[in-house]
Formats: sequence, C-alpha cells, structure tokens
Amino acid sequence: MPPMFLLPTSHSNDYRLEGRLVGHKNAINCLAVSHNGCMLASGGSDGMRIWDLKRRAQLPIPPQTPAIRNPADPVTCACWITRHEATRETLCYGTGLGFIGIWQQQGEGLQDFDAKISRRVGTGKEIMCLTCDHTGNDTRIASGTRDRRIQVWAFDFKGPLIPIFSVELATTIPRTINFNRTASRNILVFGMYDGEIHTLRGTDGAVIATNNAGPLIGHASVDAGQTLFLMDNVMNGFSLHRLDDAVCIRTYNTNPVKTFPKQVVFGGKATLVVGGSDTGVIYVFDKNEGTLKQVLQHADTGRVQTVTTYDGIHRSLIFGATSVNDAEPTISIWCRKQDSVAKSADNRPLSALKSFVRGIVQLVIAMGMIACVLGQYKTLSLASLGNVWQEYSKFGDRPQDLPDDVRLLLEKYIEDRRGGVLERAQSPVDNGNHDEPVKSIILGREKLRDDSKDVHAVILLGS
Repeated sequence: MPPMFLLPTSHSNDYRLEGRLVGHKNAINCLAVSHNGCMLASGGSDGMRIWDLKRRAQLPIPPQTPAIRNPADPVTCACWITRHEATRETLCYGTGLGFIGIWQQQGEGLQDFDAKISRRVGTGKEIMCLTCDHTGNDTRIASGTRDRRIQVWAFDFKGPLIPIFSVELATTIPRTINFNRTASRNILVFGMYDGEIHTLRGTDGAVIATNNAGPLIGHASVDAGQTLFLMDNVMNGFSLHRLDDAVCIRTYNTNPVKTFPKQVVFGGKATLVVGGSDTGVIYVFDKNEGTLKQVLQHADTGRVQTVTTYDGIHRSLIFGATSVNDAEPTISIWCRKQDSVAKSADNRPLSALKSFVRGIVQLVIAMGMIACVLGQYKTLSLASLGNVWQEYSKFGDRPQDLPDDVRLLLEKYIEDRRGGVLERAQSPVDNGNHDEPVKSIILGREKLRDDSKDVHAVILLGS
C-alpha cells in the first residue's frame, strides 16, 4: 500500500489538514469523489487510481488493455457515473490519446474494480472533459475533445457505449461540459480559448444559444441549482457568473504569477469558492462576500491546478493535488465539520454543566420537601415515603403507570391523614394552595386519579 500520514482534525469553522495520499509518480490532472463520499478517483500522467477514503488506502487497479496502460497516455479527466439507487460505484475517465475507460465495482466487499469498457473515441484526440446525466432509466455520457468535437452516448452499465450524436464546433475547444438537467437534456459547453458558452440541443447537438464570459476559460463549474457558474478567468483569478447570460457577478482576485489554467469549484454547500494556484496553495473565498476566508498550504511551491470538493451530512472536504512533475506528487485532504456538528460539540460541556446543576437543585428541593413532611407528620415512615417517591420518579409524568402497591400506599396514606388535612382544609385561614381537584382527593370526595398534578400534591403535601 502507498504510504501516507494523518494529522488530527479539530472541530472548527476552518478547514484543517486531515491527511495526504501518496502513490502517484507524476503530475495529477483530475480528482473526483464518489457520490457517497467513500472513494476518491485521481488521474494523472501515470494513470488512474482509486482510493478508499475511510482507510486512506489505494484500491487494486484492474487489468487493462495495452493501449490504456501506455505510460505516454495521461488520464486527463474523470467523473463518477453511478446511479443513485446503485450499490456498486462506476467510474468513467478519459485520456490524452482519446481513450474512454469505465471501471465498475465488483467482488466481495466491493474492494475490487473491473474494467468494463476501454475504447478510443472520435479521431483519438485528447479528451478534455467528461460528464454524465441520469434521467429515469436512461444514462448518458458526454465528452469534449481537443479537436472541437462533442460526443454523447447512452450507457446501460452492462453493454457497450451506444452513440447518440457527435458534432464538431466551429472554433470552440471545450474545457468543461455539463448536462442541463431538464427534460431537454441540452448540453452546456464552455470554450477554453474563446470564452464562449454554447448550449447544444440534447437530441442532435445543434447549437441553440451562445454567450461569452470573457477571453479565456481555464476551467468552469456549474452549481447544483444550475443558475450560476464559476470560472478560472486565467488573468487575475476566479469569477462568478449567471448561467443564463454569462454576466459576471463577482470576482475573486488571486494575483496569479503565471497564466496556467486552474480548477475552481463550489464548496461548503455552495457557500465557498475553492480554487488552485501556481504557488503551492489553495484559495478559499466566501462566495457571496468575495472575501478570502482561508489559504490552504499544499506545498511550499509549485502548481496546484487540480482541486475538488465534497459536502456530506457531517463534514465538508477539500482535495488538492500536485500538478507538476518536478515535485513529489501528493493529494492533500482538508476537512471541516458541518456547522450543526461543530455547534453540538462546542455546546456539549455547557449542556453537561447545566444537567449537573439541574440535578443538584432537584436533589436539594426533594430533600427539603421530605424534611418538611417529616416535621409536620411525625408518624410518617421515611422509608415508605422514600419508596413512594422512588417509584413515582421512575414514571415521570405517567401516574397511570404506577404499580398497584404504590397506588394503594398513596390511598392508604390519604385515609390515615384525612383527619388532620380535613381540619386544615376547612380552616378559614386556608391559603388556597390546593386547587379544588386536589382538595377533593384529600377530603375523600374522589379517588386518586391518573393526573400528575394530583399525585404530586398528595406526595408532597403542599398545604
């Protein structure tokens, strides 16, 4: 297994380094987290790898064809295409020589992957981007290649890729593609060198709309609601745009030293902007305010162009990877507990203190009441009263659940003490501490009812 080390993660609003994954030999070009957050796929100049995030261990690589194992063919992009109801994860990736590979989980414990598909597509040019869409029982995969070609296939997870259409754009080299998650299943294509955003019809790939977001798009990410997108504008950092017209809403300046394209993604449940750099760090911005919240140190120097994020129920993760060959290639993992979990952890000592104080107060009150009762009624047995109190306390506000012997003891106690209480209850100086239902029980006009207020009054002898 590849070596790695772990650092402790504390409960905080900031991201803390949780660990590093070491195993790649060359630059890492893409990262993708499985939908359940259990696995990370990483692809680079030395091929494709899958990591078990719980054990921080690399999973076995399935046997592949000689073409896919070509050391000169780097993995350029990857995405998980698992259906939501599926129990086995499925990964799709593309390479620099135009190969598409699909790996699927198999075996006992699902620790192994099988290479289901390995084929060269189109003219064999570099696959720049991949995406997928699930509508009903129909799964589609789309790719964009350096020769300006967009291809879409249907895939049933059993057989081969079935072509739906293939179109060549006039001038745009696709940097990122996304399915429009509507019934039309149109495709959004973000152009790398012209800044154009094309909408392709989902049935035949015809261009039906075009907007321009700037001169260059180093990378782009669309939010889950498909109303906004982030992009690396290459010149001064990252920018946030409306998806319907590509108008810029906000910029996040990182003052890049060189104009290398850097990946940028949404994080923290779409409240953060997370992007790479050419100085060994990852920037974390507040999406709405535009302020720099955190700088995560991946390395002392060098490009960190490859980033991704994952938001789970209890934690949020940021991943960053080395993007150059002249440094040790590693994957850094930062973690932040979700706010509800962090607040719960932060409030735990205070809650324990409150519970302790409440228990002491209740004990003092109970002892005071017992002392008061014993002072007024010399013949009352402390053991009997203690037994009644103990039994009653077991049931809280459910007197109907009191055992028969306890109820009989209460009623016997009422009968034994009726004389003295009757005299006090009929006294003209009665302060009215007992309401009429309780007096009715004490005076014998009613039997003990299943009412917590009555039971409390009898046990505590409030007047």
